[in-house]
Amino acid sequence: MDETMDDLPALSRPKKLRSERELPTTTYAVLGMLAFGEMSGYDLCKLIERSIAHFGFKPAKSQVYTTLHRLVGLGWASEREVAQHDRPDKRLYRITPEGEQALRGWLESPGVEPEIVRSPFLLKVFFGDRLPRETLLAQVKEAHRLAVEELEVLEEIEREVCELDRAELRFPYLVLRYGLAHNRASVAWTIDMLRELEQPPPGSDQDDLREAPRVLPGADGPSRPKRPRAKR
Repeated sequence: MDETMDDLPALSRPKKLRSERELPTTTYAVLGMLAFGEMSGYDLCKLIERSIAHFGFKPAKSQVYTTLHRLVGLGWASEREVAQHDRPDKRLYRITPEGEQALRGWLESPGVEPEIVRSPFLLKVFFGDRLPRETLLAQVKEAHRLAVEELEVLEEIEREVCELDRAELRFPYLVLRYGLAHNRASVAWTIDMLRELEQPPPGSDQDDLREAPRVLPGADGPSRPKRPRAKR
C-alpha cells in the first residue's frame, strides 16, 4: 500500500510543506506588498518604509531579500531579470496565483491578537516619583518631539494618498487613519504631561515629583469611559 503525505513522519515530509506552516508574519507582509504590483527588492523596501513600517513591520533590507527568495522557492512569487544600460541589471518580483491563495488563507485565518504596548519610556513615567522633575521633563519633551515628527510624516503620506485617489489604497488608508489617531493622541498626552510636570509639586519645595499614591487610581475596578462622539 502506498503511503500518503499524511502518513509520513513530520521530518520525512518535504521541507516546503513544513515551512509553509512556520512562516513568520513578516513573510506574509512582504507577500502582501507584492500584491500591489511587480517591483524590485529596492522598490519594495521603499514602499515598506512608507507604509507598514509605521506600525511595527520594518524588516531589515537583508531580511526583505531573504524573504523574497523564500517566496520564490515556495512558488508564491516569480522573479525575472531586467537588463539596464546605465546601471546593474535588476530583478523584479511578482506575486503568483499560488501566492495569492496563500495570502488569502493567511488573511482569513481566525484570531485577532490584542495590541501590546511595550514602552520603556512609559515604564519610566510609571516610576517617575523616583526621578528629578527636570530629568523626566527632558524625557517627556523628547517623546513629544518624536510623536510630532512621526505625525508630520503620516500627514504627508495622507496627502499623497488622497491625491492619488486609488481604489486599492482604501484599506491602507484606513490603517493610516489609525496611525494618525494614535500619534495625535500621543502628542496631546505629552502636552498634558508637560503641563503637569512643569507645575511645582504641591506642599514641597524639592525638585522631586509629587509623592506616589498608596493605591493607584482605578485599582478597585476598571472604569468605563464615555464613548467619544464621531467627528462629522
